[in-house]
Amino acid sequence: MPFGIRTATPPGDWRSFKFIVTAPGGHDHGDLVLVRETVGFINIVYLQYDANNCPMARHVDIGDNAVLVYQCEKLEICKLTGSGQVFLPGDNVYWSGVAGTCVSPIRFQGWYKIGICTEPADEHDEFVEIDLEGDQATLLE
Repeated sequence: MPFGIRTATPPGDWRSFKFIVTAPGGHDHGDLVLVRETVGFINIVYLQYDANNCPMARHVDIGDNAVLVYQCEKLEICKLTGSGQVFLPGDNVYWSGVAGTCVSPIRFQGWYKIGICTEPADEHDEFVEIDLEGDQATLLE
């Protein structure tokens, strides 16, 4: 799942922890994942570049150490498209709990509330800007 931190973040504006990957297929950089009761995105801190000096896809396998960023201001993340869903600032943001899936402003049964929307995004936009609060992820409101 592509994503990007939109604002320069001093050390106090995002929070993370290290964990050992237990998912059989591993995780890619940027995947949203659930670690115990916390939702966040995989941040692989080392960079690998191809022959054209372009960043390559980064991956962690089962048993590898990984970093989960669970709180972050101004995170740009993929959203469900083509379903008529529109995000407005202040809308709650929900995630299905399946690694790497996109987010929605609609609370579906079994989806986690992971933060709030900070900029409008229409139904055709591929990304939405949110404040991620994965340490407060809940199935209930």
